[in-house]
Order: sequence, then C-alpha cells, then structure tokens
Amino acid sequence: MNNYKSIVIIHAKDNSTLFLSKFKEEFDNIYYSFSSDEKSIQKAKELICDLEPKSLIIYLGHGSSSGLYIPDNTFDYQKYFIDTTQANFYFDEHDIFLLTCKSNEFIKKIYKPNFSIGFGNIISSKEELDHHNKYSEIKKILSVDEIDLFNNIYVKSSIKVIKLLINEKIQFIDLPKYLRFQFNQEINKILLNKKNNNRIELAKLLFELRNKIVIKQNLRS
Repeated sequence: MNNYKSIVIIHAKDNSTLFLSKFKEEFDNIYYSFSSDEKSIQKAKELICDLEPKSLIIYLGHGSSSGLYIPDNTFDYQKYFIDTTQANFYFDEHDIFLLTCKSNEFIKKIYKPNFSIGFGNIISSKEELDHHNKYSEIKKILSVDEIDLFNNIYVKSSIKVIKLLINEKIQFIDLPKYLRFQFNQEINKILLNKKNNNRIELAKLLFELRNKIVIKQNLRS
C-alpha cells in the first residue's frame, strides 16, 4: 500500500486558519502548527527536511499557484513558506496533500514529489469572499455562517479520507474519488435543506471545490 516512513501535518496557523485546528483534535501526535515567527517557520521546515522518503506531508493554510504562504494575521499574504523552486527540495519523493488555495496549479509546477493533490480557490473567510467579488464578474452571496459551514464541510471530509489513507484503507491515488464522494453527500444534504434560501449558492461553492481537485504523479526514470 502506501508504506509511509512518517506522516506529518503542518498548519500555517493564523487568525484566518483557526478552523483548521480540527486536524490537531484528530491527529495530535503528527500535527505541528507554526506562526510567522522565524524560529517557528524554521522548525516547520526542519520537520519536513528530516522526513525519510516516502513520507506523507499534509499542509494546511493559504497558498497560491506559486507557493504556500506563511501565516499572516494582517491577511496580506506575500511571503512564501515554500515556493515552486523550494518545493522540489522539501517534497522530493514524498506524497503531499495541500489543503490551500490554488494548490492545484502549484503542484503542476513542481516535479519532485511522488504523488500530489491540490485544490482550487477556497473561499474560507469574509475577506476572501470580498476579494473574489471585487475581481470577479460573477459575484457570490454568502453569509459568514455559510462560509463557516463550507469550511467545516471540507475540513470534515478531508479528515475522513486522510484517516482512510493513514490506516491503509485506500491509496493516495484514490483520494480524489473519496473526496468527491464526501462532497457529493454534503451537496445533497444542502440542496435538500429547503429552509436554507441560499442553498444553491452554497452547493455551487462545494461543486467548484469538488471539480477542481487535481492529483498528479511524477514518474521517475
């Protein structure tokens, strides 16, 4: 099966990613959160550097098509924890699960990991919703409670499939299939809830997340 030497969950923790702390509740012995403090950043990088291949690395936080951001309580994400060049060093021969915005584009630019899974744009806060609506023709109308529900759904779904992976019930290549199954179940629940007048908008957000999951395997000669 997966035969991982080690498994580590790295959480770029700031005020906008506190909801991802649910991973600590479920995987306390393999979870590490870091702040914008330089010592904390260096320790997180050392944890990755010390991993023997093949290990599983799960990264939680913010990202772009060019890298994974360090935590930033000002919401001005500019400094990368790992960019595309560094990723080929840090993730060499490992499997990586990147629960960040636009990691589906990021993984297309790196070639040293074994398997990689990435996601599209994830609107996880009011600030990100405002940014999306400012620069997009198609506006989204979502309350803070609905964004919180969306976050809870994809975090819960991710935890479920990661448990299957860690317990050797599935292989890494199966992750998209199992994630889509979880999302489909949640989409159905939302659409059946007639009390929610904004259920179509919330379901569309999950549809978009589901449809933009990308898995990549870098074949070695």
